[in-house]
Amino acid sequence: MQVWVLLLLAAMLGSATTVAGQVPDPHGVYEETCARCHAPHAGDFVWGELKVSDGVLAGNRSGRTVDAYLSSGHGGASPDEAATLLDHFRAVRDSGRMFQEKCRICHGTALSLTRAHLIIADGELVGRYSGRNIGALLKVHGRLSPEEAKQMLDVLTRIADTQGLKR
Repeated sequence: MQVWVLLLLAAMLGSATTVAGQVPDPHGVYEETCARCHAPHAGDFVWGELKVSDGVLAGNRSGRTVDAYLSSGHGGASPDEAATLLDHFRAVRDSGRMFQEKCRICHGTALSLTRAHLIIADGELVGRYSGRNIGALLKVHGRLSPEEAKQMLDVLTRIADTQGLKR
């Protein structure tokens, strides 16, 4: 195989970003650019190190906005990756800590659960192997209220979508 083909394959496999025009995987970007210095999981970082100040995400200690950190090149994220991280951090914050409080004890992280067991098929989140509709399952699982079941379905669907878990 020619050297340029090997280099191209290595670059593609080693990158958290996807093909041009697609949004980078936010979990992969976090794992590659942030986790070596911060918490291994973005959710733990967001809830442990960030606060919302005047509607903007900022560092707990410094008060500096996350956007300012990322746009200055902190972590070596590209502009696309920085935008993806900021959107991801906001989504994590907006989703609350319900998964950590009600689900993590049995299911680990929302990311690991989704990667291993869920997929989007025909626009619906379903069990990867069972085909079971997760929206219906959440209505009777984990003692979730109807509002919590909807919120959890949205969180898990967003993760599956950003992971490209579609059939």
